[in-house]
Amino acid sequence: MSNVDIWGYVKLGNVVSAAAAVLILVVLFGVALMGLQAIFAQWALAIMWVLWLMGIVAYVFYASARLRVRALMVYAAPAALAITLIGLVLLTIHSFLGADLIVLGYFLEPIAGVSLYLTLLGIEGRLIKAATHVFFWGAVVFTVGLPIILVKDPYISIMGDLIKLIGLVILIMFK
Repeated sequence: MSNVDIWGYVKLGNVVSAAAAVLILVVLFGVALMGLQAIFAQWALAIMWVLWLMGIVAYVFYASARLRVRALMVYAAPAALAITLIGLVLLTIHSFLGADLIVLGYFLEPIAGVSLYLTLLGIEGRLIKAATHVFFWGAVVFTVGLPIILVKDPYISIMGDLIKLIGLVILIMFK
């Protein structure tokens, strides 16, 4: 597999992740406007199910690339998907435990993302390296902010998701 093929898979994963970041913002702004009960609304549940499916697609793209420390992606991402699936099922039947499990599953995202982060840092160019830092650390801020949403403050996660989205857009546009 050539570097072009590897980058192609990463870029496709980044496109899916950027689209997911936009949908995540819709849910987060819903929580900001309507309160935490918004996560039980049909529109939010539908978006979260779409996000879960997008997670599978992004995982397939990222796992298809030869990432550094690939094991982090190959093991952490499926575990995150499994945990969030259980959380989504519980959330769909209006059990708040589902929200806790979704937060737990999302904590594996930055762990899986370390392999992508290290791979992207190995690419030449200051802009790519800067965008990689913005993307990864935005994802970390988003993830750290998730438990705070459970006490009704979505703004840290909104900020982290926006930062992550900016990094993804730069990576998509310039590589």
